[in-house]
Amino acid sequence: MKRNNKIQKLSIIGGGPAGLASAYFAHKNGLKFELFEGNSEIGGNCKTVEHKNFKFDLGAHRFHDKNKYVTSIVRNLLNDDLKLVSTPSKIFYKGKMITFPIEFKNLLKKLDSKIILKILIENGINIFNQNKINSFNDLVIKRYGSTLSTLFINNYSKKIWGIDTTLLSPKISGGRLKNLNIISIINIFSNRKHFEGFFYYPKNGFGMIFDKIKEEIQNNNIFLNSNVTKIFHNDNKINAIEINDNKKIEVDQIINSLPINIIANILEPKIPSKILDIVNTLKFRNLRIVVIFLKMKNFSNYASIYFPDENVNFTRIYEPKQRSKFLAPNDKTCIVVEVPCNESDELYNSHSDIFKNEIINSLIKMKFIEKNKIIESLTYKIPNAYPILTNENVESMKIINDYFKKFENMKMIGRGAEFKYLHTHDIFAKAVNYINFLSQE
Repeated sequence: MKRNNKIQKLSIIGGGPAGLASAYFAHKNGLKFELFEGNSEIGGNCKTVEHKNFKFDLGAHRFHDKNKYVTSIVRNLLNDDLKLVSTPSKIFYKGKMITFPIEFKNLLKKLDSKIILKILIENGINIFNQNKINSFNDLVIKRYGSTLSTLFINNYSKKIWGIDTTLLSPKISGGRLKNLNIISIINIFSNRKHFEGFFYYPKNGFGMIFDKIKEEIQNNNIFLNSNVTKIFHNDNKINAIEINDNKKIEVDQIINSLPINIIANILEPKIPSKILDIVNTLKFRNLRIVVIFLKMKNFSNYASIYFPDENVNFTRIYEPKQRSKFLAPNDKTCIVVEVPCNESDELYNSHSDIFKNEIINSLIKMKFIEKNKIIESLTYKIPNAYPILTNENVESMKIINDYFKKFENMKMIGRGAEFKYLHTHDIFAKAVNYINFLSQE
């Protein structure tokens, strides 16, 4: 990637977190820019939806204080509207609620003594485990031992990504797995404050971050309903883009946040078939959610509930009101139920009423809700939610990245564009670093 010292204008494709973060930092650095978003709203998969007196995110988003500089930026954007949330999350296991992140002290109360003994022995042995980590399965066994991994992590992960964890890359953890070893087990009993489950969350939903960005940079540079249908290149440079199959716009410097498989298939002239074939082997996991509005003050006292049981077709329930009390009326609440799917899955393609009824009936059967408490329900499809990072396609991405580096004026940023399991703080850090690079004299 080369820097053009005479950048006239930065063109940003995609109005999700990566595109908006890039636009925000370009605005702050005085760079001229334009942002093209194919939908009628900004925010991508991180938007907050408002329905009657309720607000909810299209996923159980939260902001983690992993990068102090990025946290300070988001704090400055939202001021007092960014709240520290201490509401715990739980894993639902055989009718019991297990604390998440996993705490050994809690396991002692919830699991059979024989299982506890196995966990202790395995984590003791893990101190001396020098085995090479080749897969996500290897990683979780190294961190938690075989018993705990099987109970809570491997089944859940298989439900999320749709394949066995022995095929997944260790990179899919996104740096979020916490060690559970003998030292950490001992520390659990030291009565020190446990901050692992704390996170930040905006008063009016996660999408508030991106609404504030839009408000700050104003609408003049944001073009909605502007789907990029072609990207033209010549002599290792992107020279133009096509909007909605008819309008051609010349570009100088470009940030692309579209999913990599979309980018590769709209380049003109077509990229080499060898590279395109590799790109087309990359797969994303989609998400389908049901939002259920309830005549009750609270559904639970938890931010999220995770379901590793392979016989339960959803993976997670989150209650927006447990993140911010401003997301539902005082005497009502709503829950968002997540079901990971492949594009071809029957559940993903079923009629909305059939899908909603299946999830609602499961919740009633599990005694999580009562039918007479339901006000109404909605369903949404979220494409390209999770990149499926196998060891094979991690290697494929090396080939793909080597090819795309030839385009000296195009930078890929974002979970879909980079085919990485990135979080909001990661994306903001990448955006600010690249904009600073472009802004250098």
